[in-house]
Amino acid sequence: MYPIKLCNKANYGSKRNKNIEYIVIHYTSNQGDTALNNVNYFTRETLKNPASANYFVDEKEIWVSVPDDFIAYHCGAKTYKHKTCRNSNSLGIEICMNDKNGNIRYDSIKNAISLTQNLMKKYNIPISNILRHYDITGKNCPAPMVENPKLWQEFLNSLTQTTPDKEINDDMKIYTKIDEMPDWAKPSVKKAIDKKIISTDKDGAISVFEPNLQSLVWMDRAGIFDKK
Repeated sequence: MYPIKLCNKANYGSKRNKNIEYIVIHYTSNQGDTALNNVNYFTRETLKNPASANYFVDEKEIWVSVPDDFIAYHCGAKTYKHKTCRNSNSLGIEICMNDKNGNIRYDSIKNAISLTQNLMKKYNIPISNILRHYDITGKNCPAPMVENPKLWQEFLNSLTQTTPDKEINDDMKIYTKIDEMPDWAKPSVKKAIDKKIISTDKDGAISVFEPNLQSLVWMDRAGIFDKK
């Protein structure tokens, strides 16, 4: 389903002997990196302190680094906040979350939502078992979703509001006026226009693709549009 480039075997563990019960969300903490950059790094390098993840995600691609049936070293620690989530019973997803300027790449998060939904369905994982690295060990990861809890809550909310593997075709709707949009999106789009995140032409028309409405609402609810 997703392209695979296997991690260096020194960086991950043995085959699982426990069921997959949790999905743990991380971020790479790099700026402007890609899923493939990360996969290549973990394939090439033998790390002194072994580390790995099952998946790497950016705004364009999702790559498998450690197969689901093997243990990735993504949330191990000497002490834990969480009572039961460990490497042995969880999957680790690393999101390439920051662009070159340190801003959040919302399309990377959207891809991570789709991946998480598919894994939840595949392994019958409830939303209560979708966790941040922070929730398990206290590490500030993924930092944007720890420092802004609204962003994390919107991630969780989106897992139940959107459809996995939504197909986008050439007939995708493009909105040119706010009045054409669904009511749930209008306030957020208006804010985005006021903040000049969405530009208008000389006649006041806009151009917003239908799939982008959810990202705009998400950004608004996370407080992004309220920053000066």
